[in-house]
Amino acid sequence: MKLSGRKDPVLDEEEVSGLLWEIFEESGARPNSVPLEALRAYTAYRRERFYILRGILAAILVLFFLMPFLFIEMKLTVSPEGPGFRKLPVYSLDVESPVPVRYIRADMKQRQLPIYEESARTYTVEPIRNGLLKIEVMGVNRQKASVSVEVTDVDSAGPKLLSGGEEDGLVYLYVRDDGIGVDYSGVYALTASGRTVFPRKTVPEENCVVFEYPSETLDVYIPDYIGNTLHLALRIEE
Repeated sequence: MKLSGRKDPVLDEEEVSGLLWEIFEESGARPNSVPLEALRAYTAYRRERFYILRGILAAILVLFFLMPFLFIEMKLTVSPEGPGFRKLPVYSLDVESPVPVRYIRADMKQRQLPIYEESARTYTVEPIRNGLLKIEVMGVNRQKASVSVEVTDVDSAGPKLLSGGEEDGLVYLYVRDDGIGVDYSGVYALTASGRTVFPRKTVPEENCVVFEYPSETLDVYIPDYIGNTLHLALRIEE
């Protein structure tokens, strides 16, 4: 057996007005003086207000249930992990909070350091100087936590001169850095007249820096990767 759907009849506005008039007439009641269009508009207005009020009430209820989360404090734990691949000390930052992290920031000597996210609520930072490291975290509920750590294990010694010599119009400087390593790309020299001179070549695998034999006194600067610098003065022998 197949059932067919049946649509309810829909009356147009004239038919509804006539039907209402007949109902009032038969019942002896006073006819309605308000136009049907006005009644429909008022009904739509009341329905719209109902939906708005219901939405406001729902928002108030959601805010009420979320109120406890607005005052949940965050907990920040900082622990050293030892030197990383750049031979800089690595500090692990663990955030304990049921709310998402809005930001986390690390500052040292008025300079902001990059922070790397290792996993959810676990971060790392590599200070490049000794001193006071300040770390602050804020959640989406605007609650904050901060920790200060005194960093003392960053390499603070510059490269060392092992030996030097002159051959075929070239000056050979052999250097070594026991910490983070020599930054050969940053080696340069200044002449007595203020002119900048760069090495003829560098041989990192031999710890060697080569300058052309100078015609005037040279101040040679050999840095490591975090700015510790070896300063050598090459004087011309008459």
